[in-house]
Amino acid sequence: MSMSKESKPILLTVILIAVAFVVFFANRLLPQNSIFPSETGDLTIPLRLFFAIDIGFIVALVLGVRTKKPSVVWFSIIANSIFFALLSGLLFLLAIANGISEP
Repeated sequence: MSMSKESKPILLTVILIAVAFVVFFANRLLPQNSIFPSETGDLTIPLRLFFAIDIGFIVALVLGVRTKKPSVVWFSIIANSIFFALLSGLLFLLAIANGISEP
């Protein structure tokens, strides 16, 4: 199955949004096997996962800008910039929470 060059950045953006929601709500979806340890308060795993997703938004932005279709370019610039900024803000808040919770 071959994907066109125009659909890759859009699909990557949608997949990254879905993965970000799964990581964010992992504690409620799977409380017994959570990546968010409730007793220790260690947030390094979610920090690393959100950082990887943040890098993925930059990759999707670059892939979108390199396409020839103007609608894909504009969608990529607007959507990935907004999601990158929001996730960077969440990442910053998680880093502060992790710094406060560690002894």
